[in-house]
Amino acid sequence: MEQPGLQSQLRTFPATAGLLALIVAVFLMEVALGGSTDAEVLLRLGAKFTPWVIVENQWWRLVTSTVLHIGPMHLAMNGWALWQLGRLSEITFGSATTLALFVFTGIAGSALSLLSLSISAGASGALFGIEGALVAFFLRHRDRLTVAGRALLKQLLVWSAAMFVFSFMMPGIDWLGHTGGFLGGIAVGWALKSRYEQRSETLSRMLVAICVVILFISIGFAWFTPPLPFPFT
Repeated sequence: MEQPGLQSQLRTFPATAGLLALIVAVFLMEVALGGSTDAEVLLRLGAKFTPWVIVENQWWRLVTSTVLHIGPMHLAMNGWALWQLGRLSEITFGSATTLALFVFTGIAGSALSLLSLSISAGASGALFGIEGALVAFFLRHRDRLTVAGRALLKQLLVWSAAMFVFSFMMPGIDWLGHTGGFLGGIAVGWALKSRYEQRSETLSRMLVAICVVILFISIGFAWFTPPLPFPFT
């Protein structure tokens, strides 16, 4: 059987494609402003920095940090993971729920990451969140899974364990963000229904609209709020 082309894939998985397009566009903005590894550029565009979130009430950094990436390798790894997990989530939960999962678990990951004072950015917390939601959903319905479904659940469990080990062993990785996203995904995924059980198109459209508004209002705040003095010398 012929594999579907890229255009067909993009139409079939609009949430994944849209999120990928967004993070690539933001990355190009980082590069244009001086470099994706420049801390000042990252802070200017909305990276998470705990003192500014709490003391300065810059809540939008909990959202904008999830679409920023530190260097091309960071972008490539998270982009590949989003393409894999996002499509599986859209098949399982639908496009609207996948977009909502990215936003919600991304915020959950950023919120737990507030326990760290370091600058952090990346979609990893949201990706761990989507993975957590899939793991919880498949575990809850494990008695109904086919052989292929059980194999997929095992792959997700092994992948989750491997990525957590990697997160704890590698310096500079925001393991708190990963953990917060994963726990948020587990909590939500246990209660989610499959896309075939979701019958309200109106609710789905509202969910998409809310997520898009949250993303772009946060980006607007980040880009149009006067920059604070750079905190490091």
